[in-house]
Amino acid sequence: MEKIVIGRFAKLTIDFMFKKVFASEEDKELLIALLNIFLAEVLACPVEDVLIKNPYIQGQTLGSRDSVLDIHCVDANRRKFIVEMQVAPQKHFIKRAAYYSCMSIANSGPKGGDWDFNFPNTYSLNFLDFNAYFGEKCDEIVQCISPSNRKHPEVRYDYFEQVFVILPRFEKKVEECRSLHDQLLFSLRHTHELERKPEHFSDKLFDKLFNVAEISKLTPMEYNEYLSRFMYRCDQKNQLDYAKEEGIEIGEARSDAKGMEKVFALWESGMSLDEAKLHLGCCN
Repeated sequence: MEKIVIGRFAKLTIDFMFKKVFASEEDKELLIALLNIFLAEVLACPVEDVLIKNPYIQGQTLGSRDSVLDIHCVDANRRKFIVEMQVAPQKHFIKRAAYYSCMSIANSGPKGGDWDFNFPNTYSLNFLDFNAYFGEKCDEIVQCISPSNRKHPEVRYDYFEQVFVILPRFEKKVEECRSLHDQLLFSLRHTHELERKPEHFSDKLFDKLFNVAEISKLTPMEYNEYLSRFMYRCDQKNQLDYAKEEGIEIGEARSDAKGMEKVFALWESGMSLDEAKLHLGCCN
C-alpha cells in the first residue's frame, strides 16, 4: 500500500502537478526540454519554442466524443505535440494515445475550401507510471511507434509518431544521473521523496522545476486540488493492490481445491491419503 506522506515537493506524476510544472507559459523551457529530450529519436530538428494550446478538443460531430489532453502545443514549424501522464494501468492506452493524435489531426483541417490533407506532423509523448508490455524483447525505457512499410520496415513515415516512456523501468540512483535525460526521469519518479534539489542537477531547468514543485509555493486552492488528486491516487493504488491480493488468494484457494479433489479421487480408488498426496507430489 502506498504511504500517504506529504513532503517538501509534490509528486510530479499526479496530473495536476505534471501540468502545473510542464504546461506553464512562464516556464515553457521545461516543456521544450521535455519534448527535445524524449522525442530526440523522432524529431528532424529540435523544438525551439511552443505555443501551448487549449487542451480541450471538441468532437467533429454532435455524436462524437470530446477529449481533454494533459498538454497540447504547437511549435514554429507547425508540428503538433500531445503530452500525457498516465498513472493507472489501462489495457488499451496505446490505442487511446492514437485516438488523441487522430483528434488533433482531424482538428487541423481548415473549414471550407480545398485542402490537400497535408496535416502537420503530430507527436504523442506519453509517460506511463506503470509497466506496460510492448513486446517480448521491448524492454527499453523509451518505446517509439510510427507507421512503416511492412515489407520494407526501413521506410518510415514521420508524420505520426507515438513515444512511450515507462517510468518504473528507470532504476538509477540519484548519484548515477548525469545526463539531462536521466535527471528528468529521476525527477519525474522521485521529486516528492527529496528534501532538496540534488546538487549535481545543475542545469537551470531544475531550479525552475523544483521551485514550481515546492508545495509551500502552492496557493491554498492549488494545495487542496493537489491533495485531493494525491489522495485519489493513493485510493486507486490501494484498491488495485487489494484486488491483486484477493485474486492471488482466490487463485490459490481454487488450486488447493482442485488438488484436494484429485487426492480424494485417488483415495477412493484404494490409495491411502498419504499415498495419494505423495503420488500427486511426485507427478507435480
